[in-house]
Amino acid sequence: MQPTYYERVLADQQLGLATTLDEDIAQLKAAGPLLPLTEDAGLNQCRGRYIRGAVVHLRRALAFSMGTEQFERFQQTPAYHEVLLQKAAQQYWIYETFLHLRAHGEHTVHVGPEATREMLAAPLEDFGSDFRLDVPAAMLVFESPELVDAFYAGERRAGNGRNHPEAPLCVLALEVSSHPGSAHRYLRLLSAHGDGQQDYRLEVRQIFLAENLSLEDILEADDGYPWRGSEEVEQLLGLPTRRLAWACRKADCGFYAGKTSYYRAILGTLHCARTTPQRLLWHPQVALLDDGASRLGYSELLPSGI
Repeated sequence: MQPTYYERVLADQQLGLATTLDEDIAQLKAAGPLLPLTEDAGLNQCRGRYIRGAVVHLRRALAFSMGTEQFERFQQTPAYHEVLLQKAAQQYWIYETFLHLRAHGEHTVHVGPEATREMLAAPLEDFGSDFRLDVPAAMLVFESPELVDAFYAGERRAGNGRNHPEAPLCVLALEVSSHPGSAHRYLRLLSAHGDGQQDYRLEVRQIFLAENLSLEDILEADDGYPWRGSEEVEQLLGLPTRRLAWACRKADCGFYAGKTSYYRAILGTLHCARTTPQRLLWHPQVALLDDGASRLGYSELLPSGI
């Protein structure tokens, strides 16, 4: 099995995210239980420090790729600001989802093509009040050309990733509450499509899990605008406020009305993993001959007929 997006990012020595996460997790746990909350001063401080470092790393990489005079001119263009904004937006979500996945056991579910086809077609009949994750954060790994096709539905332009249906889709899911015990819950999703050589597309979405609506209605009613923390990121970058929202929408959102089947499959898989554990088989970790393969143990979601 190929390394997951999560494993590939953590293996980037220049980014240094694995070390940063381990240090921050230890610091946050020393201060109390590490829970996914919409407002957490300790987490905000750690995340801000990481984002500032990631942007500094990006600036250095851009400067290295150009001559001094060319880089000076580039910094005066809107394109330069957009690159920084998109990088910061991605790192904001990557940091939070990766931190909780790493802190809570790296729970991973591998979903085969037959089960994925079933999830794409099955309606979501349960309500938001019935939906929750077994753990604060989980990762789904799909190997399905049909899900790749659904992932790119509604795009303005045909992305290069459409030409790589064999590449896996990795989805990191994080359930966030306003405060401990709150009924106001959100599901944050980071989807990454790519192979061992490159990432073709990253997409983020935040879904409000309304207690009184069915999951299907939640997907239909949601406006597809996932971004939060825009003012925080703009302050971290030292940019005027309200410049981030349009860049994030353009970079990460796409047309969500065309993506209902994709997010139906994601929610359905997460819900199934909790409510019908008999459909999950545990595959213990074994000695791997390929050093580049995934080293995470995983559960495999099987079609309902098996």
